[in-house]
Amino acid sequence: MAIRLNGIFKDNMVFQWGAELRAFGYCDRICTIRCELILNDAVVLSGVAGTEEDGSFLVCVPPTEEPGGPYEIRVSENDVETVRLTGVYGGEVWLAAGQSNMEYPLGRSEFARYVIPQIGNSEIMFYEVPRAGFLDEEQAKAEEESQWVSISSETAASMSAVAFYFARALENRIDAKIGIIGCYVGGSAIDCWQSVDSLLESREGNSYIKSFDTQAAMLTPEEFDREQEDYDKRNEEYGRRLEALLEENPFLTYKETDSQLGPGPWPPPVGDKSMRRPGSFFESMILRVAPYTLRGVIYYQGETDADGHQNDYGRVFKSLIEEWRSVFFDDELPFIFCQLPMYISKDRKYMGYDDYSWPVLREQQQVVAIDMRCVYMAVIADCGEFDNIHPADKKTPGDRLALLAEKFVYGFENIDAVSPYIIDARRGEGVEITFGGDYMLLNMSSGYSAGESGFEIAGDDGEFHPADASVDFDGKTVILSCPAVEFPVKVRYAYFSYGPTPLHAQNGLTVTPFQVRIDKDLGGV
Repeated sequence: MAIRLNGIFKDNMVFQWGAELRAFGYCDRICTIRCELILNDAVVLSGVAGTEEDGSFLVCVPPTEEPGGPYEIRVSENDVETVRLTGVYGGEVWLAAGQSNMEYPLGRSEFARYVIPQIGNSEIMFYEVPRAGFLDEEQAKAEEESQWVSISSETAASMSAVAFYFARALENRIDAKIGIIGCYVGGSAIDCWQSVDSLLESREGNSYIKSFDTQAAMLTPEEFDREQEDYDKRNEEYGRRLEALLEENPFLTYKETDSQLGPGPWPPPVGDKSMRRPGSFFESMILRVAPYTLRGVIYYQGETDADGHQNDYGRVFKSLIEEWRSVFFDDELPFIFCQLPMYISKDRKYMGYDDYSWPVLREQQQVVAIDMRCVYMAVIADCGEFDNIHPADKKTPGDRLALLAEKFVYGFENIDAVSPYIIDARRGEGVEITFGGDYMLLNMSSGYSAGESGFEIAGDDGEFHPADASVDFDGKTVILSCPAVEFPVKVRYAYFSYGPTPLHAQNGLTVTPFQVRIDKDLGGV
């Protein structure tokens, strides 16, 4: 066959309506490529382009005026039909990306045994980008095997749980097919998801590369090959045991699995041939589907980076968003992401040790959401689990991502999507804090013990002490008291790796963690 379309172009695909349809791939000769969108046997839209010297082509078909289908797509070489796709729909297309908490399948999430039978048939279509750190012949075959799947009670279990709940919420709002492109790898750091050239442009990106190079230099190529072979064998054995366990109970959460099997082999060895080298998944997964036209991106990642690169994360996250917008040809591509939830390991908790790497990374994430246009953060500080980096509740993150999309991308009115956030802190006998966001009233969860409000105050010495908190009559102001601090200088809320988050809005949105200096007195401006 002269024409080979990119692997995402398959029967039953969803393309983004209202935007140009970009058809891309390779041809084994220099020629003219025509792409036609066909409805009821009639050509409704078409585009033409020539191949490049390397055989690649990109044909842009004008936008459809409304969602719908089913269409056919016909791709021709010098007006000789070569490829025909059927069951194609114009709908809403989102890229779901990140690491293991985006990868976490619906079938093993909280309440899956009750949710999945209720799905029936849906308007959700799902395509999973083959996972690879390198592109070779085997990966090309995997690309051929990956298909668009119609999500139903029979097929939903293996889909990303966060992406499912996100798509389900949109499905209830939008009369169109919802196309989800899953693009994630468990345990992947953010440097894997952008190019090395992009990383080299900043001091923080260089820090990631230097860290990798330092670790990689600890093994000779021969030692890496041996360790990788051993790791693969242990991983395969763990996979067989896991498969047998899931045959008995397919709804086991990750935490339940760990309690029965123990954690899986981790981490893999580090070397120049590592799948998790800088730039790896950008080159072999993101560029594999770019520039497929998207409505936006949902993203859940950062856990791996909290182990040593928490202070570098914000700058590198910004460059990732910029690069993805570049390769998907959309300078304002909406990017909606999950801030990290609460987490601490059992060992660290019992040792009373918190290095604050997770709250620092959360803070870095928030700065990115504030600084960049069309970037929105879902606050899920209330979703963590003690000693479990993979919380089973994936509905809350998916729903909160969807609320932000409904409000800022689709423009629905009366949507409470922005979690309460601090806008002012003033010093008096105690501290008064005022919050903004999409809500009417703040509430403190009942039953929390004294000193477990999540609020802490520090004086000139910088030592933080727990503070008691109450919500003022206006419902938007929190009043803090802390006898241990005579002159408050700093205040923070939920600024720990794992701890209580009792302050929330009446609509269920949790308050955004923060740490700020107090520069005003009551009555001051």
